[in-house]
Amino acid sequence: MMQIKDYQAFWEENERAFRFDGSSDRLPVDLFLNGDWICDYMQADCPRYYTEYEYQKQIRECCSRVTEAELGHRIKPSVDFGVVQDVSIYGGRFQCRPHATPVMTHVIEKPEDIPELVQRMKKVNILDAGLVPVYLQWRDWIDRDYGITLTYGDAIKGGATTMAQLCGVTNFCTWIMTNPDEMHLLADCWLETAIRYVDTMRAETGYVPGDIRKFSMMSDVAGLLSAPLYDEFLKDAEGELYRRYAGGPGDRRYYHADYHLMHILPLLRDIGVNEVNIDPYVDCSQILSVIPDALIWGQIPPTKVLLYGSPEEIRQCVKRDVSQAGASRQLVIGPAGSINPGTSFENLRAMCEAAETYGRIFISGEERIR
Repeated sequence: MMQIKDYQAFWEENERAFRFDGSSDRLPVDLFLNGDWICDYMQADCPRYYTEYEYQKQIRECCSRVTEAELGHRIKPSVDFGVVQDVSIYGGRFQCRPHATPVMTHVIEKPEDIPELVQRMKKVNILDAGLVPVYLQWRDWIDRDYGITLTYGDAIKGGATTMAQLCGVTNFCTWIMTNPDEMHLLADCWLETAIRYVDTMRAETGYVPGDIRKFSMMSDVAGLLSAPLYDEFLKDAEGELYRRYAGGPGDRRYYHADYHLMHILPLLRDIGVNEVNIDPYVDCSQILSVIPDALIWGQIPPTKVLLYGSPEEIRQCVKRDVSQAGASRQLVIGPAGSINPGTSFENLRAMCEAAETYGRIFISGEERIR
């Protein structure tokens, strides 16, 4: 296995590899350490991390010094509220317990509450709603402290996950069967609110799409729906967001779900999805059999292999993925989901080293997979 002697050079080349233009003969690696991993490693106070700017800043800076020493990897300044900012605009109460990621309390206690919520959301001022004012304040402080201007508006929580956060997962899965009329109202409300939210946040933060536009949706709960239910309740709504924000033939439409998703993958293909980070229970060849032109963002199982597996198991996973998707540059090496708290530096190094060993597939114009 090829050991990496200069991680700074590794990540500099990684930026070139992400261009997919021949600037590097190696496939890129996606290594994103989120707040859950950071808090676990630093033994941080989670409620303080997610609610106090100076504390979050301090923890991220301290953790970055460690990751730079271990991996040459810098944790960049960011506003981190976990997974709840998008749903916070609907009015739930922010909650964060020790050693846990933040959640929002349910907004909908019974299906009969939905029409009232729909009417209320029509009048909500996005800039005053939920965590948005806090985000904008922290964004100003990051600009002050680092000279970095953050923008917002190229990604959103998908419809199934947002609705499940509003109702509770069990209620969502029940009511979509027992109360379809109300749930159709909620799905329509989500689409209308999502458009206002994205448009407002883009305007407020100065977001400017690039020449190739990209829009991302993250929706683990989508995998709990059957294909007919996803088709009925969410396909058209999520498709509308892609058409609105990344509708061109060369644009990138990304979908993330940590859970089983192969059963709705044909429907995602139909709405134009061409980048995926999904379903650790399948491999790249299965995904490409449904969406042949997909760019696959990682297929290493994040728990079974990257967290609990051995470095050799990680290497074999990367080798498999490169064999199936790498030759056509349709692979970003990484996990099918988030890097879980507790994932060791040894295993993260194994992923990067496997990229060096198996990911250099274009040598002098010839494909090579070792």
